[in-house]
Amino acid sequence: MHLPTLPWAPTAVEGRPITIIGAGCLGRRIACIFSAGGHTVHLRDPSAKARTEALDYITEHMGEYDNFPLIPRNRGPCLAFSDLDTAVQNAWLVIESVPERLPLKIDVMGELDAKTPEDCILASNSSSFKTSFMVEKVRSQRRPLICNMHFAMPPRIRAVELMTNGETYLEVLSFLTWILDDCGMMPVTARKESTGLVRSHCLNTVT
Repeated sequence: MHLPTLPWAPTAVEGRPITIIGAGCLGRRIACIFSAGGHTVHLRDPSAKARTEALDYITEHMGEYDNFPLIPRNRGPCLAFSDLDTAVQNAWLVIESVPERLPLKIDVMGELDAKTPEDCILASNSSSFKTSFMVEKVRSQRRPLICNMHFAMPPRIRAVELMTNGETYLEVLSFLTWILDDCGMMPVTARKESTGLVRSHCLNTVT
């Protein structure tokens, strides 16, 4: 008897980093969430000023995130990089948190598709654009590993909105929900794409 084969199952993530593209207001907060959850975090930003300010924020505010995980654990290391290749090396999850300009996000997703491991999940923190709008330069076989992952404004607000791009494996969304729960966040999943802002759709969707 052959058991059914799932279209996707998580690969080993232990020892592999989560990479945040963009060290701005939300990028540095996202880094704190995963570091508090025990994950190794890589922050990538071409601006030395942004990287310095992000690391300063993490040093000053990390204590506000330490009690997020349900099970206390040691913080994961958080490192900042200017070089994209180094930042995404061996990453299992990459979250883009760059300015809300669609052409920029299209370029970033295309570059991430080319430079990240084949099993790496690519997520967008965008609250305005669906990830289906960002895959113009992404190979078709990679698109099921792409989704929206919109963070509000932690540590004050722990909500995270996950949304399919229309092709995303449901197992990917379920796995990310488990990871976010484990980090003490409050994920909500939209299994259909929003026609407007991600937030307005997700908050009215029951999974």
